[in-house]
Amino acid sequence: MSREKIVEESLGLEDKIQKSYPGDLEGVSGSISMSKKKLLFISEKGLFSKSYNLVLDLPYEKINSLRTEGKYNLIIEDVEGLKHTFKSRELSISIVEKALREIREQEPSQGI
Repeated sequence: MSREKIVEESLGLEDKIQKSYPGDLEGVSGSISMSKKKLLFISEKGLFSKSYNLVLDLPYEKINSLRTEGKYNLIIEDVEGLKHTFKSRELSISIVEKALREIREQEPSQGI
């Protein structure tokens, strides 16, 4: 399945991706994508023939906390206490965290 198809099926017609950043989630390579309503992580495998898989589909209301660890790690804890570690490949994690907080603030009931 294509990355675009996964996003479309996960978000529906009323929601769109606002920002995406390449990196690893729990050691799986792909990208973290932020929509108005949820956080997605889509894995990417292959060099010439790519395959994609939805690894994380987390509505913002299910995020309990965010915190950075070092220069490249973002720890996302959900309301069930599960921790998801996103490691940025290219940017300081503070840029990714700031983008996520700003998108969340656009939706009044979604503050972390």
